[in-house]
Amino acid sequence: MEFSQDAKLTPGDLVAACRRLYTAIDKLDAEAAARVGVTRNDLRCLNLLAEAPAKPTRIGAELGLTSGSVTALLDRLEKAGLAERSPDPDDRRGVMIHPTEHLFAVLGPLYAGVARQIAKVGSQYDPAELELAVKHLNDACKAYEDAIHEK
Repeated sequence: MEFSQDAKLTPGDLVAACRRLYTAIDKLDAEAAARVGVTRNDLRCLNLLAEAPAKPTRIGAELGLTSGSVTALLDRLEKAGLAERSPDPDDRRGVMIHPTEHLFAVLGPLYAGVARQIAKVGSQYDPAELELAVKHLNDACKAYEDAIHEK
C-alpha cells in the first residue's frame, strides 16, 4: 500500500503495515522451506545456524524443543545436506551444528534478493528517515518479543 505525503496516518496504519510485513516474511519463509524440503521449524533452526553455529541445547531452547526432537530435526537437516555436526572444541563430549555451503547456495539467492531490495529502498531515505525506519523495526521486534513474555 502506497501513502501520499498528505496522508494522515494513524497508529492503526502502523499495526496494519506490521501485519503486512509479517505476512510477506511468512510467505517468503514458506517458499524457502519448500525449496529445501524442510518444515518451517527446520527452517527456523537453519535461520539460527545462519547467524552462527550452535549447540543442540541452544537450538532446543530457541525453538522450544525437547532433546529428542532436536536430534530428529538435526538428523533431517543433515540427511538433506543443510547442516552438519562437528565436535565442540570446548566440550569433548559435545557437538556443534553448522550450516553447509549447500544451504547457502540454495537459499542464499532468495534472501539476498530481499536484502538487496531493502537496501535499495533504504538508500533512498535521508538519514533521519533511515534512523526512524530502523528504530521502528527494532521497536516492532521488541513488541513481539515482549508479547512472548506476557502471560
